[in-house]
Order: sequence, then structure tokens, then C-alpha cells
Amino acid sequence: MSNNPLTHHEILTLAEPFSRGGRQVDLAATDRPERRLVFKARELAAAPPLGEPLREELVLENPRPDLYRLTRTLTTQTGLAATLRVEGQGPQGLVEGLERIDPQGQFEVRHGVMVARSYRLAAAAHEGTQAPAEAPPPVLAQAVADLGGVVMTFDAMTGPGWPVEIRLVPAADRAFDPPEDLLAVLGWSWRSIKRFTQGWRADLRVAKREPARTPDCERKLVRTLDHLVLVLGAPPARFHARFRRARWVFVGRRVAGMLAVLGALAAGPLILWVDPQSDSVLRMLAFNSPNFLLFAWFLMRDIPSVRPPRIPAPLPASAWEPLAPPRPRPLPRPDAAPAAAASPARRRRAVRWLVGVLRPGKKEYSSANERQ
Repeated sequence: MSNNPLTHHEILTLAEPFSRGGRQVDLAATDRPERRLVFKARELAAAPPLGEPLREELVLENPRPDLYRLTRTLTTQTGLAATLRVEGQGPQGLVEGLERIDPQGQFEVRHGVMVARSYRLAAAAHEGTQAPAEAPPPVLAQAVADLGGVVMTFDAMTGPGWPVEIRLVPAADRAFDPPEDLLAVLGWSWRSIKRFTQGWRADLRVAKREPARTPDCERKLVRTLDHLVLVLGAPPARFHARFRRARWVFVGRRVAGMLAVLGALAAGPLILWVDPQSDSVLRMLAFNSPNFLLFAWFLMRDIPSVRPPRIPAPLPASAWEPLAPPRPRPLPRPDAAPAAAASPARRRRAVRWLVGVLRPGKKEYSSANERQ
């Protein structure tokens, strides 16, 4: 909790650049002690390239006097969400950064499957200056796609220089037992998948630094998604027939890495044949090779596997069921919620009025019969 909660004057000042765009503050959801300003959700009209409405939610945070953080969450009709986080030194710069990224452009439909991309953006530092600084490009943070039973998460915020992590999480009622080379058949950058608590994960080699990292991530994201749609949309038996050669290439890569590790370990006994009286560099390297190998092992970001690979073979039919993209569901509208709730209420009032009108007549009729 902050020692300096938001005042009413600060709320008006922070909301002023956003109110010019038609956004309204949600005072009930705003957390003043945490200096978190929440805006009312609104629906964005359908526009190309996505062509369907989106639900927009904005949250503005001001944890420090020199730090402003704006988070925009966009939700589709299928429940898929994409975020944009903009950081800067003033609310005006956040609004300009927000308008740079088209909401519809954060979504893409490929082969009937929608992918939502989340970005991080640093606002141009031009507060109080005459000429604004050049706006930095957006950085891909994450991408999510629902394949209709298996959710693919493309996590690019693993750290500078580290590979992207791809996670495949099946639904609770979905059978999913893919081979370890499901993604590795795409090339050297894609590593073998491994099981974890919720599903399967794999590493993807990309450019280590920006500005080359995000374009490389986006290209390989598209290729990964197209591959998964092609493979998981067909019976498992077709995977081996399509990628027979690529699967054997993966086995060769695995064997080469395993032989390199075993060869380095087997070279240790060569120290016994080195002349201890020699002053050569070879003697120094031989006696310190265990330290060098241990140091290099911990520096490696992608440790090669020493487990023997499996011989490629056709997959059983139980590996997975052909997946289908999820169907759209109605998008909740904040403006239409009260009107939708008013219609049943009017019907209930009309029924109660009609019952009240008929009941006295029934009582009079029954009492008249008793008198007769």
C-alpha cells in the first residue's frame, strides 16, 4: 500500500488525456491507496483486419512520481485476451503510445485459429519538451492461441538472450501425448518438447537482443502456429508420413550433441599421457579441463540432452484427436447489461399485477358459492 493515495484532484489530472477519447473513470473499481486508476470497460467496433468487436479495459498505475504504467486488455468473443503495457513519465505519453498500437492488429486469424499477441512499449520521453523523442518499437511479450483443445502460449519475456518458451496445455478432457520432435522437425531453432506439470514445453532459439528479437519472434510464431494447425488438425499417423526425413535429421542432431558431451568426458584420462615437466599450454589446458568443462556447462543456456533419442515410428491413434478451433461466444456489453436485465423484471411485474387482478375475483366467486 502506498503512503500517498490518489486524491480527487490527481484523478482528474490523470484522467483528462483519456477523457478526450471518450473514456470514463470507474471510481468503484479504482484503488486509491495503491494509486491504481481503473477506467470503465467499453466495446470497440469491429474493424479490419480482425473484423469483430473487442472489449477494452484500461488500468493506469502510478507507483512512483516518475513512473506511469498503462495496461490495456482486449478480449475477443471467444475469451482470448491480448494486453499492451505502456510505461512512461506522464499520462499524455501513455495515450500517444496507446494509440500507436491498433487494437485489431494485436489479433490475427490463421487457418481458422486466432492468435492474440501482447506487447510492451516504452512511451517517448517528450514530456515538457518541444520536440518529441523517437518512439521506440513495441516488444513482443507473449502470444496465445487456442487450437480448440490445446492452448499454445508463446512466452518471449524469458530474459535478454534467452530462448522463447513454447507451452502446449491441453484441456482436462483432451488426450494429448505428442512425440518429442513435434516442433523440432521445423529446424535447428526448435528444440524437443518436454513434459511439465500442466502439459508440454519447448525452447525456441531467437535473436538475443532488440530490435531484431521481436521481428524474429513474430516470424517464428507464425511458422510454429501454422505447423501446429497442420499437424494437430490431422490424425497422428500423418505426422510420421509428412516429416519422416525431418525426424531422422532430429535424431542426428541429438546423437551429435550426445557424442560431443561424451567425447569431452572421455578426454579426461588423456591427462595421464601429458608430460608433467612440460611448460606448454597443452599441459595447462589438460590439467584444468575439468574446471573449464564445468564452467562451460553452467554457462550454456541450452544444455544438450544425453538421453538417447527414440527411433522415429508412426504415432498411435491415441496420441491426439484432430482439433477444431473454438466457436465464438457472445461478447458481454457493459452498456447493454442493464437493458437486458430490465426486460425480465418488467415481465415479472406484469405477471404479479395480473395475478393480483385475478385473485380478488376468485375469492368473491368462491365466497358466493359458499353462501349458496
